[in-house]
Amino acid sequence: MKQHQLILNILPNIEPSLSNYILGINTEALHAAKSITGGRALYIWGDKGSGKSHILRAITNERNSPYINYTNCYEIFNLAINNEIESIPKLIAIDDVHLLSNSQQSGLFSLYNRWRELSQTDKSFAMILSGDKNPILMNVREDLKTRLGWDISFRIEPLSDQDKLNALKTLGNKLGIRNLDNVIQWMLKYCNRDIKYLMNLLTLLNKYSISTKRPITINLLRTMLKESESIQI
Repeated sequence: MKQHQLILNILPNIEPSLSNYILGINTEALHAAKSITGGRALYIWGDKGSGKSHILRAITNERNSPYINYTNCYEIFNLAINNEIESIPKLIAIDDVHLLSNSQQSGLFSLYNRWRELSQTDKSFAMILSGDKNPILMNVREDLKTRLGWDISFRIEPLSDQDKLNALKTLGNKLGIRNLDNVIQWMLKYCNRDIKYLMNLLTLLNKYSISTKRPITINLLRTMLKESESIQI
């Protein structure tokens, strides 16, 4: 098992929420997602690990709405295809549009058409979608590219090193850890740079420090990583 996956598997999964999303410079995108109402559609795009899925899951958790991706999308799409508008949820979040098959893209096309038809009625619903690219550059059917750009779209910018440093220091403060700059800089240089991984790693390091009764240092982090998997750090 790779070290990255090992660390992620050790700690319980933290459910995505709006309060634990790290903004960076993505304030406008998050505001658009939080304030979306019936008849509006939001498309967000960016690299893997940029936080797109976190936003979609956080919004659906808050509003008790369905989170959809290529593994579970047919039920929602069939509601649009079969014109079962009374059963369409008031908010639908569809993640990783670029992974939809051809038949699933047809279903999304129908859902978009139904969304537009109902946008000015009391049956209107909102959609938040994500993908890996600007709609124009996506490898999807041409008419779907057009629909993805029908309303609001934002690129989700990756967190800068300073954003990650600040987030990790904030977590450290919550855990009661101080003077972490050197440890965090080492993590950013030598470890997987995904923020979820880094925050799990710091939480695990704190537990390891308590169990071994040793202060948190770079050497302690190296020791923990070597014990978690026999690789050279």
